[in-house]
Amino acid sequence: MFISNDIPNLIGLRPSIIASVEKNGYALLRGLYDECAIAEAAKTVYQYANSCERLPTAGVKPMDVRRNTSKWSIGGRTFQDGLPRFALTVYNPQFDADIFHLRASFDRLIQVRDILAGREILRDEALLPTRFNACRVQIYPAGGGFLGEHRDQRGVSNLPGGCFIEALLLLTQKGLDYRTGGGIIRVNGTAVDPEAGTRRGDIIVYDGSTIHGVLDVDPELSFDANNLRGRAVALSTIYDNR
Repeated sequence: MFISNDIPNLIGLRPSIIASVEKNGYALLRGLYDECAIAEAAKTVYQYANSCERLPTAGVKPMDVRRNTSKWSIGGRTFQDGLPRFALTVYNPQFDADIFHLRASFDRLIQVRDILAGREILRDEALLPTRFNACRVQIYPAGGGFLGEHRDQRGVSNLPGGCFIEALLLLTQKGLDYRTGGGIIRVNGTAVDPEAGTRRGDIIVYDGSTIHGVLDVDPELSFDANNLRGRAVALSTIYDNR
């Protein structure tokens, strides 16, 4: 685990973090977020998710998610390489209202992503009009939320150059917000739990070659679309508007 209390310190830690990603498939970063503030933000996201209108899995255009909205991701046929999943994505772009008070958190996450990738900070002003940072929260709900194992492709193809690094901000904590399931990383063919011992506000760092997924979250509970709970993570991948 790497500890950094501010962004400038992260620059010095970069070689060691990248070495850990190359060796172990991921790295864990702590100290850049306040745990209590992240917990409060997660509550706000869940309140929104349980009351807002949700876009369907298919037939949604890129422009439809360039606003505060939510979208189901259920099934497999309509996704990259038939990748199966069951989740709700809550979009919170930087150029829309800061309804979850996560704008500063997403901006910091973008900085972490790009510093570790060894490139300039790619905020929206450096990407628009053809690309933007898809700041979002992915909820894997209790009752079986999951994501099939895969390597990232969409974010890699949308990069304007340089290596692909993903920084995953944990908004929930295993053992408190959900009991079983959650993220896995496959290292040399073995499934590893990168969230063991993590806290809200920790960041999991991996690259585009890392095989990862989400095991069924609390499958022993009944899924309730009007009372979503479970595992939630924040990330900001570069999307193409077209």
